[in-house]
Amino acid sequence: MQSEGETLELLLTTHFPNLVITQESAVPAAALLVKRPDWRLTMRIVSYRRVEWAIDSSAPYKSPGVDGIFLALLQQVREVVIPQLVGVFRACLSTGYVSAIRRQVKVVFIPKPRRSSYSGPRDYRPISFTSFLLKMLERLVD
Repeated sequence: MQSEGETLELLLTTHFPNLVITQESAVPAAALLVKRPDWRLTMRIVSYRRVEWAIDSSAPYKSPGVDGIFLALLQQVREVVIPQLVGVFRACLSTGYVSAIRRQVKVVFIPKPRRSSYSGPRDYRPISFTSFLLKMLERLVD
């Protein structure tokens, strides 16, 4: 019989074979060295309108990531939040750095339907919850 930790490790290695878990908390020194051309490029990529589009084009009541931010909240206070998000997104793109809390992922394993047993790792499907802010940043650069 396996412990909860061993079961979780089996699920993670089965569904995410190349997973690397890090405990990074410090800002890399290279991320603090921002060159002027990087800021110019991100100013063209990240605009108020594009951030507004990223917020409005997403479903409001999806589950939040580890940061606990609900998209519905961002949609309700968009006029206040968007200018700050523009600055954050520009800084992330310019430096190539995204804070550790935004990179955290919560994974939940859901039993697959119509299985005769749920004894193996393939009997479960992983669902990943990431930060909406990270999802929006990804949408902006696509």
